[in-house]
Amino acid sequence: MKRMPLSTALLLTSFCSSVPSSVEPPGDVAPRSPSRLPEPLRDSLAGGGLAPELMALPAGRFMRGDLQGTSTDMDEKPPTNVTLSRAVAIGVYEVTFDEFDAFCDATGRAKPDDSGWGRGRRPVVNVTWNDAVAYTRWLSEQTGRVYRLPTDAEWEYAARAGTDTRFWWGDDLGVDLANCAGCGSAWDGYETAPVGSFQPNPFGLYDTAGNVFEWVADCFAETFAKAPADGSAHENPAGCGQWVYRGGSWSFPPREVRSANRWRDFPTGSSDDMGFRVVRELEPKR
Repeated sequence: MKRMPLSTALLLTSFCSSVPSSVEPPGDVAPRSPSRLPEPLRDSLAGGGLAPELMALPAGRFMRGDLQGTSTDMDEKPPTNVTLSRAVAIGVYEVTFDEFDAFCDATGRAKPDDSGWGRGRRPVVNVTWNDAVAYTRWLSEQTGRVYRLPTDAEWEYAARAGTDTRFWWGDDLGVDLANCAGCGSAWDGYETAPVGSFQPNPFGLYDTAGNVFEWVADCFAETFAKAPADGSAHENPAGCGQWVYRGGSWSFPPREVRSANRWRDFPTGSSDDMGFRVVRELEPKR
């Protein structure tokens, strides 16, 4: 839909013993119970402090898009099988103001406005795609690991967490399970919630539905017809005008927090309902 104006062998060994290594049929990634979740990962920064908390994700195969067949948005169609052959680690939470402000302090970058809601553990907002990419590059420099934005497919795989329903918790919206305009939370339609205010999905990730939209690495395409089957980012050889973001937000209605929902904006676009989370590749230090 078009939007209105507003990273070791030891780690892998430990990780792979805790989660399914792969799956065969689409949608067959088994949801994990809290007792089966691997320990979160967190890198130290060369300048002091810590990078965002991460959760390792299993490689696997899943189906992306409008699985219920009820959406009128062509950018969610056709439902497509995707095979992610490499495990990655993804942010447990959306990047917070505390984390992004440390980047700004270290680099002399102007800090984004908090819209009067406070900073700290609130998800950073009013950041562009360019800002998000700059932050991941800084993390890579500080840690010697490869940080980046998740691809669109990685993001949906993480958000679905082995489910094939409208939301990761089921097809029904329920009450107070996310922050959106109509989700029944204390923040609905008014402001962001501190990260981790709701229950995590089966992969141990918070706020993949609602709170703030999240930038991803893909160039927007009108359908999944030419989307990479390996889950890599869609690129446009002619150049990318708009980039995808996912997840819904505090300011948008329930249908926008569906796992399949997609939006796009210009790389310089920002809003008080837009943020991001990071991915770290699970590979030896550079």
